[in-house]
Amino acid sequence: MYATIHPFTGPATASGTAVTGGADPVGTVVLASPDGGTGGTVLALWPDADTAADAAAKTGADRVYRVEDVMRGPAAGRRPLFAQVTWINGDGDRARADAAAHGGRDRIWPAVRGIDGLVEVLALRSDDHRVVVVGLATGRETHDEVQRTVMATPLLPDEDPALLTGADRIDLVRVVSAQLPSAVRS
Repeated sequence: MYATIHPFTGPATASGTAVTGGADPVGTVVLASPDGGTGGTVLALWPDADTAADAAAKTGADRVYRVEDVMRGPAAGRRPLFAQVTWINGDGDRARADAAAHGGRDRIWPAVRGIDGLVEVLALRSDDHRVVVVGLATGRETHDEVQRTVMATPLLPDEDPALLTGADRIDLVRVVSAQLPSAVRS
């Protein structure tokens, strides 16, 4: 599974196809500003790299991401209302991307996977080693609890703190709609 990220201006709509170049993704997550402003982002999910690359070329999306991990929380199957989108490794350093993936999969996910209200987490990575993590939850307080838990989780013995420089950007946004394909949900 692959993903593209499409910013848009104007009112948020429940369908992401308007900003994906008319292509029909296998799933979308439409995200909007929590303050009710106009504009937002569509995370479009594609079955293969070629289809994702075609959609990115048609819309000017800056890159294609591979969906590396999909983690289902205790609220899986419930409608997410808020998302936290975390952008990591903006300079594309492979070692930092590897460290983020390892920390996310082996330290952070085991610590947060039981938090009530956590619907799903998608970890995305581009060929140039940019990482985006999209956490879907039923409430804002879920994201607060995830943050507190992450900050209290000690590093694993094989983690190098020098490679864990933190997020480049964190966006807390409303989920307008989330249509995740069964391939992601499995």
